[in-house]
Amino acid sequence: AAAVDQIKAIQALLRDLNFSREAPDGVLGPATRSAIRDFERSLGLAQSGEPTKAVFDALREMRALTPKPD
Repeated sequence: AAAVDQIKAIQALLRDLNFSREAPDGVLGPATRSAIRDFERSLGLAQSGEPTKAVFDALREMRALTPKPD
């Protein structure tokens, strides 16, 4: 269950930052992997497409720096 929650959290952050339009479902499918690779590419990182802790932490940091829409 923890893995599903972690993937959902990553998916929600990817959607908040416009790397994905998919609703968070906790499934690590092709759309999620592609969104992770796009995010990694935007930061100049190696593109693994894996939902690692480093990806999660970077997403959280970027989300904190991004103004929320009104």
